[in-house]
Amino acid sequence: MTTLRTDLIPNLFSNGIVTVSKASTAVVSVPVVARVASTTGTIGTVTGSGTTSAPWTAAITLMSSTVGMQSGDVITATAGTGTFAAGGEVSVKAVTGNQSITINKIGGTIPTAGTVTNITEPAVTTKPPFLVTGDPIQFTNPDNRMTFTSSSAEFQAGETISQPVSGATGVVTQVFPTSLAYTATSVAAFNTSNIVTGATTGATTTPTGVTGMQQLMTAGANNTNLFYVNILTPTTFELYRDAALTTSVISTNFTTYTTNAGQYTTTDTVVITEA
Repeated sequence: MTTLRTDLIPNLFSNGIVTVSKASTAVVSVPVVARVASTTGTIGTVTGSGTTSAPWTAAITLMSSTVGMQSGDVITATAGTGTFAAGGEVSVKAVTGNQSITINKIGGTIPTAGTVTNITEPAVTTKPPFLVTGDPIQFTNPDNRMTFTSSSAEFQAGETISQPVSGATGVVTQVFPTSLAYTATSVAAFNTSNIVTGATTGATTTPTGVTGMQQLMTAGANNTNLFYVNILTPTTFELYRDAALTTSVISTNFTTYTTNAGQYTTTDTVVITEA
């Protein structure tokens, strides 16, 4: 069997990014989010004494869902006529149905019977569990912005913009009264010292500000937006330009990343062979 070629196919689902560091090596931090397991619930009679050997225990019924919940999960809830009360730790003792659980609470004050809302599971990382060291990712939808002192309405979405002195190029994605968003298409970065020109409209202006780590679209493998990851923690990973993780991405001189602006997709490797 002969391998004809190997393709990298980006997945359709995008993952959020909190920030990308200006460092050698560049480090990506991803969001940590809490999951609302049930929007409703009613706490029943509370028994026990709140100690490790005899925790307070109660049933919670009339939940909107128990999907994904399991014994031992630490949970929180918004008080209604009932409450988990202050202090201590509330955990799932058992999932008893698709609309009911029993809870334990150790420490703090005794829970109160009655309704609660937004029963929430612990905050977890949004990094896909299957993403491991050496895997490729691609950056998408970076929110790079240019601001101006006067109107930028002369530019139009879809046109190529360039800054001949710096060598920077990009494509306009959105136009606002005094700014525009764009996707970078060059290794060079736009600056606030030189004129930017629109290829379609012929508009020219000098930016007063440039934000967003635009270099991410061209700092990866073969000057593209493809990178390879080195997993550091459940919420962070380093960026490399090669699958062997020998050439790191040095973002020290990149423009500052706009918090929560960009996304990345995981990538599947597809090997095409001939029998």
